[in-house]
Amino acid sequence: MPVYTFRNKTTGEIKVVTDPGRALITGLWKHVGRFKGPVLRGLAGRAPYFHNGSAASLRDVVNFYDVRFGLGLSDAQKGDLVAFLMSL
Repeated sequence: MPVYTFRNKTTGEIKVVTDPGRALITGLWKHVGRFKGPVLRGLAGRAPYFHNGSAASLRDVVNFYDVRFGLGLSDAQKGDLVAFLMSL
């Protein structure tokens, strides 16, 4: 990933980030490296998931992250997480 170095012309403060974040939209120094997380409200009604629609269900999403990050979730834990996400 590219690394960006920003210097505040007023204070001289330097920030080194891999993504400028919200600052690309607002232009504000305080937004460098900050992000707005996705809204989870109504998540169950927005299938398919991921930018390319590769996860048809919330169970597919949970399985993806379980494998990707080696979480080792049990079937019961996956079921609980899916139930929670569906309640949002």
